[in-house]
Amino acid sequence: MKKYLSVVCAALLVAALLAGCGTGAAQPAAQPAAETPQPAEEAPAQGASPLVGGWAMPDSFDLDEKAGAAFEKAMAELVGVDYTPLACLGSQVVSGVNRAYFCRSRVVYPGALPYYSIVYIYEDLNGAASITGIENITPDGRFDEAAGNGQALAGGWSVPEDDADALAAFESAAAKITDAKYTPVAVMGQQVVSGMNYCLLCRADASGAQPCYCFVQVYRDLQGSAEVMKVTSFSAGETP
Repeated sequence: MKKYLSVVCAALLVAALLAGCGTGAAQPAAQPAAETPQPAEEAPAQGASPLVGGWAMPDSFDLDEKAGAAFEKAMAELVGVDYTPLACLGSQVVSGVNRAYFCRSRVVYPGALPYYSIVYIYEDLNGAASITGIENITPDGRFDEAAGNGQALAGGWSVPEDDADALAAFESAAAKITDAKYTPVAVMGQQVVSGMNYCLLCRADASGAQPCYCFVQVYRDLQGSAEVMKVTSFSAGETP
C-alpha cells in the first residue's frame, strides 16, 4: 500500500533519500526450525553516501511538539487504518518540512493484526500538513504492501505486547559485535521457534560509514544465549 497524495513532495522525498544507506542483508536468515542454529559471520550494515537534499537523522527519535502536531493534522481525515507514531526517522527542510515517521499500524476492523509503516508527511509554511507516501512493513522487517491483510503473521511472526525480552536478547547479542553499534529504535516482531527470534528497527553506526537504519534479527536459544542472525539496512523512502 503506497499512497502518494502529493506527487511533487513525494518526488522530492524519494530523490533526497535514495542515496541513503542502501540495502545490505549482511548475514543469512535465522534458522527458525533448527534445534541448534549456527550464527552467521558478523558483518556491520554498510552505509553509503550521506543523505542528500538536507535530510537528517534526529538526535532523539521521540516526536517533538512540532512533529507531533504535524502528524495529527495530516492524519485527521484519514480513515480505515490507525497509525501510532513510534519514532521520527528524519526530516528535510524544504519550502516547509518533510518528515518520515515510523508507525505501528492496524487496519480498522475486528481481529485485524498490527504491522508497521513508514509514513511521510509534508508540512507547508502555513502549517498545513499532508501525507505524501506510506510504506508498509511486516513484523520480521520486510517491506510489503500487503502487510496489513494478514500476511504479517507469515511464518509465525507477531507484534509482541512486551518489549522487555526482545531488548534483553538484543543487548546480549549486540554486545558481541565490536565493529558496529546498533541502537534500538523499536521492537517490531517475535517468532517462537526452538527458542525465539526477534526483529528490531535499529540505527547502525560503523566506523567510516554514514549512520543508517537496519532491521536486525536476533535469535535466542533455549539456554538464553543470543546472536545477531541477520541485518538488513535500508534508506527511508527506498524499499529493499
